[in-house]
Amino acid sequence: MICRIGIYGATGYTGEELLVLAERHEGIEVVFATSERENGIRLGAVYPRLQKWASIELVTAAQAQEMEADLVFLCLPAGESARIARIRYNRHERLIDLGADFRFAKQSDYQQWYQQPHDAADLLPHAVYGLPEWNREQIRNAAIIGNPGCYPTSILLALLPFLQADWVDCNNPIIADAKSGISGAGKSPTRTTHFFESHESVAAYKPGRQHRHVGEIETQAALQASQGVQILFTPHLVPMGRGLYATVYFKLNRDADTSDLVAHLHKVYRDEPFIRVLDEGLPATRAVQHSNLCMLSAYRDQETGMAVLFSAIDNLGKGAAGQALQNFNIMLGFNETTGLLG
Repeated sequence: MICRIGIYGATGYTGEELLVLAERHEGIEVVFATSERENGIRLGAVYPRLQKWASIELVTAAQAQEMEADLVFLCLPAGESARIARIRYNRHERLIDLGADFRFAKQSDYQQWYQQPHDAADLLPHAVYGLPEWNREQIRNAAIIGNPGCYPTSILLALLPFLQADWVDCNNPIIADAKSGISGAGKSPTRTTHFFESHESVAAYKPGRQHRHVGEIETQAALQASQGVQILFTPHLVPMGRGLYATVYFKLNRDADTSDLVAHLHKVYRDEPFIRVLDEGLPATRAVQHSNLCMLSAYRDQETGMAVLFSAIDNLGKGAAGQALQNFNIMLGFNETTGLLG
């Protein structure tokens, strides 16, 4: 089976990663790719390492609306995917949004965290949150996938097993500290992402409950906890190209030691092809670079009764394009690992 796909935003970091992954997937044919700045240029000139898709000429999003596909990937900023999604959905084409527009089930939640109206709110009931390890069955038949953010992916994969099993004292806030490579900020340069500003420097930003991903994390956490969950989240920008590391702290509501925490992660993820639970040592971003892996470990502090979870992913892999292709495989009935490194 061959699935014809289109990629909106093909010259961003996630779009590029998706094109690279698609080259080693035997069931994909790229029929169009968009770029507003580089339209009219062939993909091979933008990305010389591409061979399979080198002759495809980039088009604008407006031009792409006249081109048909079986499924489209939307690698676009918040607010832009919704408008395109409506047209594609009405043509009975399936969608995977790597942006934020379909990560919330409620329009009010989206508006609260993104401070803008949702242009396709009536499509939200047709969307599934694309965290495969937790929503695999819903993903299979979904018309629209809201691909999770990179920070939420790393945090939720570590935290959800303990919320689901009621190991977390939800009367106390859960603290998440995460560090991302520069590519997580996107390709458009800003003052903080220029080389001179970011080289040999680590900087926090939007601490506490300011970051947009707080709402996404809390929404998914509450579904597994069956009650409200409060997250204190501080992201950091670190001087590496790609990779994301999250450390999550919560108060245990039972007597469990480190071995119990690790054993529970093993139990939950024993059949998952892209989750690695470490019995010894702690994860590191180098071990997951250019893969779709999430590497997990856990620790229990005896004096405070706090659990500490560790999670490492590639922000462009499991945090973006890799997870999107994993969702694609589930939706189209391919082996889940096709085209992905684990």
